[in-house]
Amino acid sequence: MKSCPLCNSASERVFEVKNTWILDCQVCGHRFADITADIEHVEKTYDDSYFYDGNAGYADYTIEADMLRKRGRQYAKKIAKHVNKGRMLDVGAAAGFILKGFEDEGWSGVGLEPNPSMAEYGKTKLGLNMNIGTLEMFDKNERFDLVSMVQVVGHLFDPSSAFASVKTILSDGGHLLIESWDRASFSARILGKHWHEYSPPSVLHWYSHQSLVTYLSGIGFEEIAYGRTLKKISGKRAKSLLQYRLGFKALFSPIPDSLSLPYPSEDLFWTLLKYNGTDHSQ
Repeated sequence: MKSCPLCNSASERVFEVKNTWILDCQVCGHRFADITADIEHVEKTYDDSYFYDGNAGYADYTIEADMLRKRGRQYAKKIAKHVNKGRMLDVGAAAGFILKGFEDEGWSGVGLEPNPSMAEYGKTKLGLNMNIGTLEMFDKNERFDLVSMVQVVGHLFDPSSAFASVKTILSDGGHLLIESWDRASFSARILGKHWHEYSPPSVLHWYSHQSLVTYLSGIGFEEIAYGRTLKKISGKRAKSLLQYRLGFKALFSPIPDSLSLPYPSEDLFWTLLKYNGTDHSQ
């Protein structure tokens, strides 16, 4: 059985989803999929079909362009009283819509995205500085005032390595912004193994706000702000998620693709952390 990707301790089986065991670390409690992932897993799982063919991914990622760009602007405003505008790296940037929203608010940015088609879209359609790759393998010679990871931490194939990279590329006093699903949310607890975010192999890790901040605090980060996320998704995306997890395609087909639907805010959290350089993980 796979060891914990955060603390390397033994794990135990919790339940099975889509022929994959979901595991809990016996020491730190981290929840993760029993999948040995690497760069090949990333390239295969997040190929073009992930962004356009539905199932556990998106029925059409680009249909949410306006909503995602607005979300980038909202986050830039949320953190404005804590972080001075500067240079940022948006990890898992996809087509760059969220990064573009930050740029609308005065940030300069670089997008990091493993899917070449998405990175090319951001470069040619939005005029963004896009790099192809993963955080685990990113060129660590660059420095950034902010690293943003919106809906990304659950997809990292090696989270401990990825967070170590964040520490290396942040400028002195730099910040880390994360938005993620909350496995301790009301809906996650009520739905149990049927919670829609238990969707391996595209999602590999599940955090609560407390578990994520506890881990990051141990490697030198200090939380300075947090909250719940007001988010909207397209009808097409909602149908894709519901059909993938619950089946009954005909039941959800009447939902208009372009409809803007609110996503339950209690299911998500965001946290802003400052790197203070004190690592207690050893």
